Amino acid sequence: MSTIKCPSCRNEIEITAALQSQIEEQILKAVHNKHAAEIEQVKTNAIQQAKATLAADQEMAIKTLKEDAESEKEANKLLRAQLSEQAQNLREARHAKENAELEMQKKLAEEEGKIREQAMKQAQEHQRLDIAARDKTIADLQKSLEEAQRKAAQGSQQLQGEIMELDLEQALATAFRDDEIIPVAKGVNGADIQHVVRSPRGTECGVMLWEIKRTKNWVDGWIPKLKEDLRSAKANIPVIVTEAMPKQITEDIGTLNGVWICKPPLAIVLAALLRKSLLDAGLQKALAQSRGTKAEALFGYVTSHEFVHQVESMVETYHEMTVQITKEKVAFQKIWAQREAQAHNLLMGTAHIMGSIGGHIGHAAMPKIKGLDLLEAGDNTDEQPSLL
Repeated sequence: MSTIKCPSCRNEIEITAALQSQIEEQILKAVHNKHAAEIEQVKTNAIQQAKATLAADQEMAIKTLKEDAESEKEANKLLRAQLSEQAQNLREARHAKENAELEMQKKLAEEEGKIREQAMKQAQEHQRLDIAARDKTIADLQKSLEEAQRKAAQGSQQLQGEIMELDLEQALATAFRDDEIIPVAKGVNGADIQHVVRSPRGTECGVMLWEIKRTKNWVDGWIPKLKEDLRSAKANIPVIVTEAMPKQITEDIGTLNGVWICKPPLAIVLAALLRKSLLDAGLQKALAQSRGTKAEALFGYVTSHEFVHQVESMVETYHEMTVQITKEKVAFQKIWAQREAQAHNLLMGTAHIMGSIGGHIGHAAMPKIKGLDLLEAGDNTDEQPSLL
């Protein structure tokens, strides 16, 4: 049997094994609980002590923080005051600087304005002088250009005239190899070309004067000048070759005041016709000299087929001109009147020539000229019957 001592009385008590185990278990549990309570109390005390210590520390820390905060607040207040003072000083300094800069800018602007105004005046003066110099240069260039254009136009006209003159010289020399083509030197008074007509045997039959004009407009002064040259050179026939025809001549060839006028393409044709008349006149002159008397020469000439053909050609020309006059009456009254007078003068002159010759050699010996039959009835007056 087992015994246990009573914890209170310290007496031994017998217990059974089961009860012993239960009691032991309860005792162990009670001891464990006591130890656990003691441990818990120790923990609680430790925690409370730690809390108390922590609270004291926190209170001390808070106090310290408050003191530090108050101290920092004062420092911040002082700092803010210092900063405010510095900011005020900076503002005042900046304001003074700005005022100084504004004053400086104002002065600079005034000086800049004066400089700009002075520069503007100088620039305007330079510009005025430059414009004046440029205007003078332009005027001089314009004057030089006009002079150059005038000289170029004059030189061009002269060159073109010289080219036409050389071309006509060559054409005449080629077409009429028996004749003598003499160009008049530049600067010498006279026509441009002297055309000496010679027979196949070399006998001089007459002289034609050629004047070449290469201008856009006709000049009436050309005719008296060429006629004066004709008298000076003792020539026979004056001719003007020109692109610009006088208003009195509507065709490409014609006569005006005793001067033949034609356009360049017809120059050789006209030269051939005029040359034929000079050759015929030279032939008749030679015949007269060979027959011994002028009357015989004249008789032989007027009874020749050449003379008859020439007179008939003149009459045909009269009829052609009359027909042309009729067609142009409405549009060209002045030209018509002038040509009618010319045609009438031509016919009457022809009739007078025939009448005069007939008076010398006898009307019976005169050949009959077709177209002059009505004018042979003794019309010796100078009246011009109206053809209207």
